Amino acid sequence: MDLKKYESIRPLAPEEVQSAIQFLTSLEPLRAIYEGLKLEQSWDELIQVLNICHSVEDFKLKVSSHWVRHIMRQCCSSVELRGTEHIRTDEAYTYVSNHRDIILDSAFLNVLLADIGAKFPEIAIGDNLMLYPWIEILVKLNGSFLVRRNLQGREVLLAARLLSEYMHDAIAEEKSLWIAQREGRSKDSTDKTQPALLKMLALGAQSRQPQEALKPLHIVPVTCSYEYDPCDYLKAQEMQHKRDIDGFKKSPADDGINMRTGLFGWKGRVSFHIGRPLNELLAQREESSLYDSPEAIASLIDDEIHRNYKLYPINYIALDQLEGKKLGLYDYSTEEEVKTLKYIESRIDLVSLQGELTPDRAFLRQCLLTMYANPLRSMLRVRGSHIVSSEE
Repeated sequence: MDLKKYESIRPLAPEEVQSAIQFLTSLEPLRAIYEGLKLEQSWDELIQVLNICHSVEDFKLKVSSHWVRHIMRQCCSSVELRGTEHIRTDEAYTYVSNHRDIILDSAFLNVLLADIGAKFPEIAIGDNLMLYPWIEILVKLNGSFLVRRNLQGREVLLAARLLSEYMHDAIAEEKSLWIAQREGRSKDSTDKTQPALLKMLALGAQSRQPQEALKPLHIVPVTCSYEYDPCDYLKAQEMQHKRDIDGFKKSPADDGINMRTGLFGWKGRVSFHIGRPLNELLAQREESSLYDSPEAIASLIDDEIHRNYKLYPINYIALDQLEGKKLGLYDYSTEEEVKTLKYIESRIDLVSLQGELTPDRAFLRQCLLTMYANPLRSMLRVRGSHIVSSEE
C-alpha cells in the first residue's frame, strides 16, 4: 500500500506510533480526561504500557480493548456476538453495520471479534467528530481511517475515490474494515443502507458493474442491538429541534455530548449478529441480475441486518403502544410494561431545548416509542409475523 497516498486518512503506520504516543501523553488536558474516567489503570501505569506499543494492533490489544471491556462491565448487563459461523477468523471482511452509537458500535465489535481470534477491523469515522487535533491522532492510533465530510464540488468525488481505493487496498492486504451503513446514526432506528455508500465503495474497483466492483471487499452485514440507547432522548430532542427550528444543525458541542452520553450511559443487554456475506447472498439469488444496482444491493444488505435484530421487551411494548393494542407478538409482563413506560417518561424529562422552546411531550414520546418499535417493524417485514422471544 502507498502510505503517502493515503496519509491524510489512514491509521498510523508502526513507525509513527511511538511519536504519536509521546505527543498524546504530553497533553495535560488529556491526562485530566483520562483520570476523570476512573479506569482501573492509573495514568502512570498507562504510560508504562504505552511505551511498549509499537503498532496499532499493540495499542488495541494492550490499551483500548481494556477501556472497552471496562465500559462493557460498567454500562451493560451483557454483551454477546452471534452469527460467527458466517465468517472465517483468518479472512478479511468489510463489516457494514447499522449505527446506534457514535463510538461503541465499532469498539464493541472489535473486542468481540478479537475474542474469537478474528482480525481487528479498521474503523471508518467521520472527520466531523475530530473536535480537537489530538482526537484525530488518537483515533488513527486506534486503527481508524477518516471519512472526509463537509466538502464541496469536485472535492467530494476525489475524497470518495481516495477512501474507496484505500478500502480496496486494505482488504487486498488482508485487513478487515468496519463502516456504518449510512452517514450518521439512524435517529428513528429504521436502519437503511444508503445506496451512495455502495457507490462510494465501488469507486476503487476496476469494474463499473456494482456487483463485481463490491465483490473484492467481502462485505458482511452486521446487526447491532442495544436494549437501551443512552442517546435516545438526545435523538428525540434533535427531532423536535429540527421540527421547530428551520435549518437546525447539531453543533460540535452536541456531538461531544452524544459521544460522552453514548459511552457512559446504561445500555442493558447488547447483541451483535454477523450476517451472511453479501457475496453469498447474491450467489443464492436465482436472478442475481435483479441486484445489479446500488439500490437493490442496499435492500439486500438491509434485509440481512433487519432479520438478525435481537429484540427485547421494550421493542414489543413500544410497538403495542403505537398501535394502541397488544399484538401478541411477545408475552411481556405487566411489570415489564410499567417499567418501560416509566423509562420512556424519564427520558422525556431529560430533554433540554434551545431558547424558549418547551418539550412537546406527546411528540417526544412518539419519537422515543418509534425508535424502539422500528427494529421490530423491520424484522416483521423481513420474517413475517413470526413471534420472536427476547430470549431466542
